[in-house]
Amino acid sequence: MFKVVFVDFWKTLIAPIVDEQEYFRFRAKCLNDVLRDFGYSFDMDKTLLAHTSSRRICDNIRESFFIEIPLNLELRIFLSLLNIFNREPEFMDRLRTAYMLPLFNLTSPIKGANKFLEDLKSYGFKIGLISNVYIDLEVIEVLKIYDLYDFLDSLTLSCIVGFRKPRPEIFKCALISLSSDPSKSIMVGDDYNTDIIGALNLGMKAIWFTNDSSINYPFKTNSLENVLDIILKIS
Repeated sequence: MFKVVFVDFWKTLIAPIVDEQEYFRFRAKCLNDVLRDFGYSFDMDKTLLAHTSSRRICDNIRESFFIEIPLNLELRIFLSLLNIFNREPEFMDRLRTAYMLPLFNLTSPIKGANKFLEDLKSYGFKIGLISNVYIDLEVIEVLKIYDLYDFLDSLTLSCIVGFRKPRPEIFKCALISLSSDPSKSIMVGDDYNTDIIGALNLGMKAIWFTNDSSINYPFKTNSLENVLDIILKIS
């Protein structure tokens, strides 16, 4: 019988309400506003290019080596691409706040997320979050805003442990945090290569939260309403 359910954050509990292009463009506008406040004048296209380029550089490293590149480093790369070398704390704090505004303004909880976590609790499961994220405080804040945080017994974030899914290190940290072992734990996530394969490689079970029909995987669903039933069935 499973004792612990681990869940992913992005596109499992919370998702954007706009497409990626609009999400990035809104972020670039927020960053551009801060740059202007500090006396740097760039047109939106140049700021957007610096943002998407710095993001691509960092994501290539993240996805090649499965190590986390924290946001402060990504912002330094962004500024370097604009030939800005101001690293004053107030400036960097304002940029970080601007960078994360889309998380608060352009997202919403996945349908059924609150009830899903509430139902898991009612069955006595411990719930842990395992997520590839480059920030921590903002993730916690948005979980609180959407009334999801109090359901969670632990948070294992790549920006804290340094490793990203599917590396076994991040899953091991999560298991230790809830005094569980792989045979009594199950992972729920939307990314087959990171959430599902990462969990399976460590001996956990996993439920794929997806609309993807290209891969034949026995335990998958596109509705959080069905996840608990699958967990009980596997158990």
